[in-house]
Amino acid sequence: MSKHLTRRRFTLAAAAALVATRLPAQGASSARASVATMEHDRVLADAAVAISARPVTTAEVSAAVAALSAAFLITKEERYALAAQTHLNEWLPAPVSKSPNPPSVVELIPVAELARATSFLVDAIHLDQIDAWLNDLLFWLTTARAPVIARDTKDHRASAWLLIASAIARSQQYNNTLAQETLEQCRHLFRKPTLRNQIDEVGRFPQELATPNPFRNTLFNFDLLCGACQLLESPFDLLWAYELADGPGMRSVAAYLFPILQDRNKWPGVSDAEHFRELPGRRPGLLFAGRAFNRPEYVDLWRTTTAAIPADIAASFPIRQPLLWTARAGHGL
Repeated sequence: MSKHLTRRRFTLAAAAALVATRLPAQGASSARASVATMEHDRVLADAAVAISARPVTTAEVSAAVAALSAAFLITKEERYALAAQTHLNEWLPAPVSKSPNPPSVVELIPVAELARATSFLVDAIHLDQIDAWLNDLLFWLTTARAPVIARDTKDHRASAWLLIASAIARSQQYNNTLAQETLEQCRHLFRKPTLRNQIDEVGRFPQELATPNPFRNTLFNFDLLCGACQLLESPFDLLWAYELADGPGMRSVAAYLFPILQDRNKWPGVSDAEHFRELPGRRPGLLFAGRAFNRPEYVDLWRTTTAAIPADIAASFPIRQPLLWTARAGHGL
């Protein structure tokens, strides 16, 4: 199933091609090394589990569909795409806007990677039902009271809103004007309130430091914002490099966290109330920042850290398949 090429899609595809000409070739440095090559064996192992699984919760369905989509991206084998469609069809819940007890924005974080995963499946399976569900969710995120309140906070709830809205809008940008408008809104939110509200001059997240689990929430927020940056960056809006006059920006956050990710004992704050010794784990934000800022040491640390996610802190890893966030989907998605 292929979506029709529009003038806007052609423009975005041309812009993506322009970005590609500015990037060093894969393998030119370890900062730009092929994520598909590094992740090949792990992705196929995850997909082998996902292809026969029968997940029922949103988090498990997101993980399964993301694994299958990543495997489809690597191998082009249709069986992975068809398995993803089966999972989506069996899981698809009622529209969020019609739910008497809708989930919180933080609970909806797995939808971000699910939406990203569908961008790689548009030519392989029918996505009409999941597209309709995602569009309903995007409308709810941008109009309902609870998610709008979360959007305007100064902590990881706002980052969660930004990631989810960006991922859905990116996947649906050719379906309706709401998605296109939301992408521009997200870019504005990232540049202005997000950087000012969440990051100090050193590169810390002060609001996360005041929580019972400051280290975990700092890393969680780092991944959320890095994921949003991956989706929102364009040749006309260089968000990775964007910094406020007094320093806050993603570059300062990555620089602050890198030595701590090398050695947890360098964490200067109080230890988390729970599961501190299971951190930091393999943070996708470090990979994204390493590629964005051409810092091979960031990518090398990410690559050499075990990919296993402890079950007790799994919810604080919003991105399971970084390949889907570093690769370009077809049609400019």
